[in-house]
This record gives sequence, structure tokens and C-alpha cells, in this order.
Amino acid sequence: MTKFEKLRKKIISKRFIVGIVGVGYVGEALGRATCEAGIKTIGFEISRSRVENLRNQIPRNFHLTDNKKYLSKCDVICICVPTPLSAKGNPDTTLLENAAAEIANYLIPGQLIITESSVAPGTSKNIIKPILEKSGFTAGTDFYLGYSPERVDPGNNNFTVSNIPKVVSGINEESRQLTTDFYSTFVKKTVPVASMEAAELTKIMENVFRLVNITLVNEIAEYARGVNINIWEVIDAAATKPFGFLAHYPGPGAGGYCIPVLPVYLLDSAKKNKVKLPLITLAEKLNKKQPDKVADLALKLINGNGNAKLINGDKPKALLVGISYKEEVSDTRESKAIIIWKKLEKEGVEVQYHDPYIKKYNGSESRELTTDFLNNVDMIIVATPHKKIKYESLISAQKPLIDTKNHLSSYNKPFIYRI
Repeated sequence: MTKFEKLRKKIISKRFIVGIVGVGYVGEALGRATCEAGIKTIGFEISRSRVENLRNQIPRNFHLTDNKKYLSKCDVICICVPTPLSAKGNPDTTLLENAAAEIANYLIPGQLIITESSVAPGTSKNIIKPILEKSGFTAGTDFYLGYSPERVDPGNNNFTVSNIPKVVSGINEESRQLTTDFYSTFVKKTVPVASMEAAELTKIMENVFRLVNITLVNEIAEYARGVNINIWEVIDAAATKPFGFLAHYPGPGAGGYCIPVLPVYLLDSAKKNKVKLPLITLAEKLNKKQPDKVADLALKLINGNGNAKLINGDKPKALLVGISYKEEVSDTRESKAIIIWKKLEKEGVEVQYHDPYIKKYNGSESRELTTDFLNNVDMIIVATPHKKIKYESLISAQKPLIDTKNHLSSYNKPFIYRI
């Protein structure tokens, strides 16, 4: 029996061990899914605090460790580390490369290595493969190499790892088959594509599509405000068309670890390949500027051009409500609320925040929405409208309030402003 046949038999019978390198949102969700399917799972996480925080929250058959030697015990290894932007806003695959290097140190023949991290087309073949092959083994021959982009939507309980179709690919046919077999053990539907590059571009296209449309609707919303039309009513009306329209909504700009990040990876790759992408380039720039519009409106209200009246003799005070990048999560990566915060502080505004998911951030603590506290703020910005927030307290304060996502549409109050 060949290495391929042996591994395939183990996978199909679920008598294999999967290792997950990086147990953040993506790795944790993947691990929960494999455990629920009865697959022995080992999570590799370099953050000891993360390991301790997760120990009592994950299934018993999800084993966490920071000991890399157990990588050699795994039949399948999934890389789920972040691929963020650098401080200068450029693609940064350092964590991914480090993870691949660690795996190479313990790689043994017959293993299947799958990358789930979001990357530019060609990364698996041109970066991951050479690093893994420093082990002395050859991809597609001695070990198998696959790529399957993660599609986790944190905070969304309707769509899980198991019921979201999984795009799968491999360096060769055997690798793709094994990758398909692996995900078929716990995912309802797999979608094989011809190459790893096609799978890599699939994830980027999904997120670029959203960025461009979010930017488009923010621009149309600006026009609607200028001519006194309710953009939210317009979107709801347009969404009744049963074909050709997918609703996107205005806000302070797209944040998170995917939507604003992957277009930068694509643009970087396009530049290297001498391909111009003017629409995506413009959308990425406009999305970066969107938080400034919220901050500018806040400054206008604070300075008295709206209904705001300063009651403090010192710095004006603003309350930022919800600072994570999206609702019902604690993740602040690329959060536009944080950008609004920084701009207001730069303009001399004292910013405090309330977020039920984030107790502490950058030296500040989440404030309780007490009457005394709200009486001493000059304005409120609802940036990320979590369900747990006590909105009645905000309304009762009767302070100028910017509702960035129309969450308070049921309140017809003169002190509520929308971007």
C-alpha cells in the first residue's frame, strides 16, 4: 500500500490525528469542528495565555500544547495563523513563514500539510512549499500539500465550519484528493478547484467583492444624505429585487482581518506582476478614509455646529460605543472604531469607550453606562452596535449621538445623527 493509500484510508475511517497550528478564531473553530466529528485534534499555540484561556472552553478531545515535537505525531496539519498587514500597511506573511518553518523541523513522509491562512495567489507554491521542502522532503511526493481558505465568520452562529462549503486544492492530484477527503469528514460540501492559486484567489475575490460594494454603498449614502433621501429605505427596497442585487450597508468602513487586508495582498501581487487594478485601488483608499467622516461629524457636533453644547471646562469628552471591528466579537484588528478614536484624540477630544466584549484596551477600561457617567460626556458614537449594549441608557442621556450603522432607527430623536 502506498503512502497516499495509507493516509487516505486513515482519513476516510477517521483514524487519524489532525494538528492545527494557530488556535485563534479560525483555528479554534476548525478544531471544534474536527472534534465534533470524532477526530483526534491537537492545537499548537505559541501564546500560553491563549492556551490557558481556552482550556476550559474547548472539547475534551481538543488537546492544546506549545510543544512543537507533537507535530510529528500528526497525519494532517492545518496552518491557521494570521496574515496581517505590517505597521507600514504592507502584506506580512512572517507568522505564516515561521509556522511553515516549525512544521518543516518535524515533518515526516506521508503527512498532509494544508494552509488555511488568507494569502496572495502563488504563496502556497512559492513561499510555503520551499520552506517545507527544507526538511529534505519533496511536496507531492514525500508529503502532500494542500490549500483551503478559511471562511469563518466570527459572531455568526448560522454559518459554521461544517455548513459552509469548503474550497479545496492541492499541489498535485493526490494532494487535492487527500485535502478533499480530510474536509469531507466534517464539512457538508467541498468545492475542489484546479490549483492552489485558484483557491487562493477565490478567498481574495470574496473579500474584494465585499470591500468594493461596501465602499460603493458608503458613497451612495453620502449622496443620499446630500439630497435628503433615506439610504436605508432605498437599500431595503432594492433588496426586494429577487436577482442581480446583494444588499450592502453603510458604516464607518470595513474592518477586521480579511475585508480591508486581502485587497492589499492582491494589489501587492498585481504590482509585482505589472497588472493595474484601478477600481480596487480606489476602493481600498476610500475605505481607509471612511472613519474620518465619522470623526469629522463628531468634531463638528462637539464644536457646536450641531445641537451639541459643551458642558466641560476642559477637554470635550466623547464616548465610543463598541470598538471591535464587528458585532458580537472582541477582535479589534483593523477596527475603524479605533481609527475614529485616534483621530478624535489627535484633535484634543478625550475619548472613553464602552464595549461588553472588551473590558480593557490600550490602558483604558470599558465604562459602565451609568447616568452620572453619561451626564459627563459631550457626545456618543455608536461604532459597533453589539446586542448586549443598553441602548435605552444612551437614548435617555439625550446627548448628540452618531449612529454609524442605523441600529437606532426605531428612535426618532433630534439628537441622533447618521453618517
